[in-house]
Amino acid sequence: MNGFSHPPRDCRPYTYWFWPASAVTEEEITWELQQMHEQGMGGVLINSAFGPVFEKGAIPFLSDDHLKMIRHAVLTAKKLGMKVVLNFSGGWVFGGFWLPPEQRSQSLVPASVELNGPVHFSAELPKFVKAADHRGEISVTDIPDGEKLVAVVAGKIKDGNMPSSTLVDLTSLVVNDSLNWTVPEGLWRLTAFWLKYTGQKTVPPDYGQVHWCVDHFSRSAMKNYCEFIGGKYFQAVGDEFGKTISALHCDSFEMASLPDGFYWSDSLLTEFHAYKGYELTRYLPALWWSVDDLSAKIRYDVNDFLHHAGLQIFFRTFLEWCHRHGIQASMEPYGFTTDILEGAGMVDLPFMEVTPGEKDAVPWFDTRIGPKRYVASGADLYGRNIIGVEAYTYLHWEIYRATLEELKIASAGFLCTGANHFFNHLYAYTPERQAAPSRTLPWAAVINHTNLWWSDYHHLADYVGRCCFLLRQGRPQKDIAVYSPLANQWTLDVKNARKWTREYDWGVLGELIFANGYQFDLINDEVLQHRASWQNGILTVNAMEYRILLLPDISAMPVETLQIIRRYVADGGVVIALEQLPACSVGLHDHVANDLRVQSLIHEMFTEPISPDGTGEKPFGKGRTHFIKRVLRRHDVLDRLSSPLDPFVNTLRTYLSPDVSIDLTAAGLRENNGLSFFHRRLGEVDLYFVANIQERSFRLPLTFRVRDKIPWHWNPYDGSISRLWHYRQNSQGIELPIELAPFESLFVLFQSGQDSSRVLASDFHRIVNMKQDTIFAAARLNGRHHLLVQSRRRIASFSCTVQGVPPPLKLTGPWKMTLAEAGIDTLLTHLESWTAHPAIRHFSGIGCYEIQFTLPAGYLNKQLRLWLDLGKVGSIAHVQLNGRPIGTQWISHTYLPITSAIRPGNNRLVVEVTNTLINRAAALKQPVPVPAKLIPHYGSGITAYTKSFRGPVGFAALPASGLIGPVHIIAEKITSIPVR
Repeated sequence: MNGFSHPPRDCRPYTYWFWPASAVTEEEITWELQQMHEQGMGGVLINSAFGPVFEKGAIPFLSDDHLKMIRHAVLTAKKLGMKVVLNFSGGWVFGGFWLPPEQRSQSLVPASVELNGPVHFSAELPKFVKAADHRGEISVTDIPDGEKLVAVVAGKIKDGNMPSSTLVDLTSLVVNDSLNWTVPEGLWRLTAFWLKYTGQKTVPPDYGQVHWCVDHFSRSAMKNYCEFIGGKYFQAVGDEFGKTISALHCDSFEMASLPDGFYWSDSLLTEFHAYKGYELTRYLPALWWSVDDLSAKIRYDVNDFLHHAGLQIFFRTFLEWCHRHGIQASMEPYGFTTDILEGAGMVDLPFMEVTPGEKDAVPWFDTRIGPKRYVASGADLYGRNIIGVEAYTYLHWEIYRATLEELKIASAGFLCTGANHFFNHLYAYTPERQAAPSRTLPWAAVINHTNLWWSDYHHLADYVGRCCFLLRQGRPQKDIAVYSPLANQWTLDVKNARKWTREYDWGVLGELIFANGYQFDLINDEVLQHRASWQNGILTVNAMEYRILLLPDISAMPVETLQIIRRYVADGGVVIALEQLPACSVGLHDHVANDLRVQSLIHEMFTEPISPDGTGEKPFGKGRTHFIKRVLRRHDVLDRLSSPLDPFVNTLRTYLSPDVSIDLTAAGLRENNGLSFFHRRLGEVDLYFVANIQERSFRLPLTFRVRDKIPWHWNPYDGSISRLWHYRQNSQGIELPIELAPFESLFVLFQSGQDSSRVLASDFHRIVNMKQDTIFAAARLNGRHHLLVQSRRRIASFSCTVQGVPPPLKLTGPWKMTLAEAGIDTLLTHLESWTAHPAIRHFSGIGCYEIQFTLPAGYLNKQLRLWLDLGKVGSIAHVQLNGRPIGTQWISHTYLPITSAIRPGNNRLVVEVTNTLINRAAALKQPVPVPAKLIPHYGSGITAYTKSFRGPVGFAALPASGLIGPVHIIAEKITSIPVR
């Protein structure tokens, strides 16, 4: 555990390092890597995407000059002990200028016409019409002309349905894209299915190269793609593969399908037949329209096939190339046709993203079930201990708003979901030393040398490094497995694979589980059918052990999975179905018999609730099932019950106490709105990360589900480790009084053993230490204080009177405030935000506050410890007292120790406050000019990007800036209490 106080480089944050248009130089590369190293970063992910932001200086991607810069960056990182990850593309989504047309991304799209028979049709086949865009699709202007005919199928329409018996494959009758066919009597739909190139490009540097997206379902295309770009990288820096270069990266699948189409490739009809055992051609209309009761079956089969093909053709080709060349592959495995869980388990380093608090719309306490939960679950199920995270993307819509504290808050949200390898999004390469909003990237937190708080970034790097070090130890502990609804969703649609997770309304399930003290994973069919085992009601996958299985609003599932679940329950397992019970199977093969088998199994295992708000409970074999409605989607406000009264939550509690629990009733709370945790176990050590992700302080007892162990406090902010002496053991575990400021976090480690003495109850502010028969406690109030102490097997109460604790001392004005860059030097009678004054509302920089004060004699007792509470600060404060640095406040509600620096009589306090860049950027009227010394290399002209960029300009809701206070000195007295 030595890595906690000084985290190793590989546990520290890495950063996406974007090189806009690769307009880079060796000198600047060296300087920026040194900056990152000094601020505590562990590595970089180089992405040569975006731009250009300068008129000149661009270097073509994969050119000799570009590869020379890559090699220089790698060798410089090596000297600094840092790691490098290379993006395996010129942007996101694999694509390149070297791909011939036949290897570029394609979609299968329908074009149909309705015909009233009997009539003879002799005409050109209907062609794909460029329909209107919608979110997730590329611009129609980018769709190339030309298409390849895949199939022609006709079917009779009756009451909106196309009976499968009427479907006829007419492909063999087509000549030169024209058809001669006698239409039988009735209304018929004639559909031509076309394979069209999407025309999609990656997000590339705009310097004369067109990076066409690769056909991810073509083996030849993927092989050519990997051999070309991988070969270029290997030739340039292959000697550092698996050494300084730790991985090659696939960024998020922001790959479009054409409107009303889905991903496809030339060979897939043949491969589908080999995989599923039947010809798909005749059934193609079922992917768009209703064909008897078969559409859901066929849609499942096609989705399942595209998942299989995606893994085998895209994932495996990329992974095998990496492994043959001695390097790992990292990937953001969502937004594609593949099951995210299996994809995350397949890659060496799976990435998650989606920032807690994103875009000022999502709560910091983010309990949504999305990419974070999917990726973490896949990593757990398939044994991937390290989980990467693209951190902080779109924390705000506007760049320059994010504070270090906000990044820390978002970090806690990622950590509580399972992330333990951070990749900041992002550090934008720039030779400029001052911020230029029109020449940076628009969707990221600005975590580079142009940000005002950059020199303080190391505080966050240390915090993240310590957290990641601990959260890589042992294995995660999660009680609940939630059956993935993917098979269910695959029966509904083939066209929405572009969504990062298939559209599914999870409702409040994530909140109900997580906020009530449980952690969970999603679990898929592949794992249940092939990797799961169970004993004594515990479902085991890899090293994970789950005690309850949930079926969340599932209408369809593979009969093979349901048979596994039946065996699990019969052997002692607990299964809880929510909203509805599965009613049918999936897939076309033997579907009638499989549907009946599903219905029979469900009838055998489950029973309906007696009332809509009740629980249908049924013993089955050695186990038990429950069926509960009104859980996920509580549309009526009266359905939203407080946690202590919730039927679903209480059903969980029947079988398993929460891993971390709050007595909400005793605390006077209806529900938990911010307390978060993550639990790992290393041998006999239980490790809990606990975070208060809310704007109110938390001071309540927490019960951790461990027994007969000694608690320790591990502080992620400074690396300190201390014993916790105040705790008790109850029927559910060990109860600890936990005090957390808003957004504060800590680690509690439980190690085997028992104390000879401990404090069971106390009204002191905190217990500092226990030595032999003496307790040392801190008091912030005068008066009688009490202790209940267990010493060996004896429990006794003790009390003492505390005197001499002075009240908080408020430091009132006048304050001298200097804003040197703004030419402000003034005296303040009271503290308030800079934004309250029009003259400095848009000031961004450093403000210096100074006050002289006399410390009253009552604060000079040697038994007192003194703390400085600055109150509200916008956003970072460096503090000196009597010329001695006493600390930095980069997170709110920080008490800085001042006992050793304060003195009798007159004292001088200096507080330097740095705010955010959004204040200055919001007031810009025109782009910041290129610095004169850069013009010879980069030019002074405006690019298309800089011309259109608005970013933070005009933003009005400026954050509080400066020292707002109130400022107090807080005293606490250390009292010794004999407990013989």
